[in-house]
Amino acid sequence: MVTDADSLKDSLRLLLDDGLAKTPLRVDDAQRSKLIDYIVLLGKWNKTHNLTAIRHPQEMITRHLLDSLSISEHIKSGALLDVGAGAGLPGIPLAIIRDDISVTLVDSVNKKTRFMEYVATALGLGNVAVKHTRIENLKAVEKFPMVTARAFADIGKLCDLTRDLVMPGGQILAMVGRLPEHEQTESFQQISGFSLQRIEKLLVPGEQAQRNLVILERCSDQ
Repeated sequence: MVTDADSLKDSLRLLLDDGLAKTPLRVDDAQRSKLIDYIVLLGKWNKTHNLTAIRHPQEMITRHLLDSLSISEHIKSGALLDVGAGAGLPGIPLAIIRDDISVTLVDSVNKKTRFMEYVATALGLGNVAVKHTRIENLKAVEKFPMVTARAFADIGKLCDLTRDLVMPGGQILAMVGRLPEHEQTESFQQISGFSLQRIEKLLVPGEQAQRNLVILERCSDQ
C-alpha cells in the first residue's frame, strides 16, 4: 500500500534526481535517500517550529538542497565550520554527500540546533557536530581550514566574527545572491586579515536568481 509519505518521497526523489543530473556531482543512492529524508524531516518540523520561510518540500529541493550542494566542488577535505547554520544549510547536505569532511554547525537559536541534532542522529551523520551558541562566543580553541555561511548579511562582519576561528591560509566561503557591481572586487579586497581569492558563479538547477560564492583566504601574517 502506497502512503502519502511514500508518494511525497517519490516526488522529491524525481526532483532531486533531475537536478543532480544537471550537475557534475556524484551522489549515490544511499546519499540521495538521506537527502530526501532530511527534506522530509525539515518539512515536518517546519510546520510547528518555523525553521525556514520555504514551506513546500518540493521547493526545498532546489532552494535548499541543490543550492547547498552547489559549493561541494569548492570544499576541500577536512573540517568545515558552518556559521549561522539555521536548519543545517549548507552543512548537513554537504556532510551527507562528503564523508571526507567533518562539519560543525553553529547557531544561536535553540529550536534550530535541536532540529540539527535530531537530524544528525536520525540520519546517522557521524561527521556532524552541533553547537548552540553565538559565533562570537565560540572559543577559538580549534581553528578551521574552511568556514562557510549561507546568505550572511555582511561578508565583512562574517570575517570579523570568524577571524580567530580560521587558520592561517584557511578560507571563508560565503554564499550570496546577486552582487552589486561595486562589490565584485574592491570592497572584499579591503577586508582586514583576508585576501579575496575569487568569486564563483554557482550552478543551481531550477534556481532563476543569481547565486555566487565569495572565497576569501586568511592571511598568514595576521
